[in-house]
Amino acid sequence: MQGSLRLHAGVLYVGRHALTAEVASYDLDGRALETRIRFRDERTGRSSVDGLDVDEDRRIWVADGAAERVRCFSLFGREVASVGDDPAETAKDRRGALGAPVDLRVVGADDETRLLVASAGRRRHALQVLHVASGRGRSIAPLGESEGRFDRIRGIDHFDGTTAVAEAAAARVQVFDGDLLGRVTFRFAFPVPAELGAPEAVAVVGDGRLLVATAGARSGLHVFDASGSWLRALASDEASGDGGEARVDAPAAIAIERDGPEADRARRVAVLDRDGERVQVLSLDGRAFGSFQGFAGA
Repeated sequence: MQGSLRLHAGVLYVGRHALTAEVASYDLDGRALETRIRFRDERTGRSSVDGLDVDEDRRIWVADGAAERVRCFSLFGREVASVGDDPAETAKDRRGALGAPVDLRVVGADDETRLLVASAGRRRHALQVLHVASGRGRSIAPLGESEGRFDRIRGIDHFDGTTAVAEAAAARVQVFDGDLLGRVTFRFAFPVPAELGAPEAVAVVGDGRLLVATAGARSGLHVFDASGSWLRALASDEASGDGGEARVDAPAAIAIERDGPEADRARRVAVLDRDGERVQVLSLDGRAFGSFQGFAGA
């Protein structure tokens, strides 16, 4: 079991899955709110919440990798849209084919809504911008190279004209410029050192910095500057003995407060770890505010 997180307008949306997938809403103190959506794909017999976002109309978009679909729900749990490949086309690496989506972000509203969708595996067309109204799509070239390949994307983020892509197999983060409504261009890439673990999720802070969650041999939550240089660890794995206040155990997803205080000591970051069983809330300077777990079964 893993899952995904999204912070939208002060509400934390937590996605988890076993055979049935669930998206539930909470405040940042862990109190359950009204939204609770459960779904399972009829064809495959299972669904997942590998990626999660909320649009301006408060519709919930889910990357259902287990069912190889992108789904959209109202806050009341009604599925209002579903996009995916014909089963015979899923493995094809071509523009417009989603394969198994692993993460997504949504921008715009109404007829201008765009989805940024990342797909699993080693693929040329693993990162695509889809125009929801028309169904048209375009690929973003890895490293700016038309024949390049993304190597096992695990997480993406997009905010304020910056897109960041965490690739686990390549042990790197790629950064792109563009608002998704127009041209998106490659800016640079930086390696995530092996001693930090493999990149599992990424978040754009909004001031040039990036947060990268790592898992595998080591677990951590790390801050990189606008040039891709490592600045510091906000949290480390529980066995490290590094002495920091915050600890993480195999983090799968992170979400950062966009509309809160600007000071790092007050701005909050949510981290999903322990195989999707726990959400921790930290400050952007690494202090632990608390955690909650024991979600309704999925």
